[in-house]
Amino acid sequence: MRIAQIETFLAVVKHGSIAAAARELGQSRTTVSTALSALEDELAVALFERGGNRLSLTPIGGAIVTDCRRLEQVANQIHSRCRHHLTGAESALRIARDDCLPESAWRELLRRLKRQFPQTSVSVYLAPPRELPLLVERQAVDVAYGLMPEQTSMGYQRLREIADVRMHTVASSDHPLARLATVTQDDLVMHTEVTLAYLGDTSLMADAPETANYLAFTQYEVIRDVVMEGAGWADLPLPLITEALALGKLRVIRHPEAQWWKTLFALESAQATGGPVVTWLANALEAWFRDETVIKEEQRSGDRVPRGEG
Repeated sequence: MRIAQIETFLAVVKHGSIAAAARELGQSRTTVSTALSALEDELAVALFERGGNRLSLTPIGGAIVTDCRRLEQVANQIHSRCRHHLTGAESALRIARDDCLPESAWRELLRRLKRQFPQTSVSVYLAPPRELPLLVERQAVDVAYGLMPEQTSMGYQRLREIADVRMHTVASSDHPLARLATVTQDDLVMHTEVTLAYLGDTSLMADAPETANYLAFTQYEVIRDVVMEGAGWADLPLPLITEALALGKLRVIRHPEAQWWKTLFALESAQATGGPVVTWLANALEAWFRDETVIKEEQRSGDRVPRGEG
């Protein structure tokens, strides 16, 4: 029994005729009829009752349809895995990342990745930027994406620049800092800073707060939501706050250094560097930042408070 015979059988079940099945399969009616007869001979049963130009399933033919569909799926899976192996694509990929990009963007990227590499299993771990290099160094993950300092590069790892990400110092629209015509460093120190937290060698730490009065969380998205509720001010990546700025839920404060840039890096382990899936994902991230809609969103948000102007 050959997989081609099973495919022929299922095509005839679907259309109810030799001619229609032949058109779908791109074969002659003689080829389809011969394959179907050969399958019936091998199984020693009649799978169809012939009546004019239409074929109807016999009881035993109907009983094996589900099994044949499973067999076809398994065969397709085997072929897909073998094609995947021949491309050299990774069978599994362990990703660590921060959340400087919206979750919707990552979901779309991973959906496209699975469509491109359906046999690659993907695990994703969300972590603060400070924790990402150590995860790669310890080989807990294959690749990390985030706003990491460039000096975190190790000799056996590849550090790839993905894009420059604009950072903004923001507060909620009704926060006292948002109402000031000019914000000084002393003004910032007087109010609660909402900053990143990460696991240090022995304890949970705040990531370089500018004031002793702070709230620290491990995710940019949580920081954004806390700031929108009026709890304090924070430095946040533009892709994550574009919508909140447009809706007036956040405002860039009028501080001389309220806008600057950080670099989004891909930190690849020695084992992952050059792999087709890792390469595809880095290229896809770069393309995301080049997308015209993102550029327009940055321009619209940038019109609110240009850096260095009060």
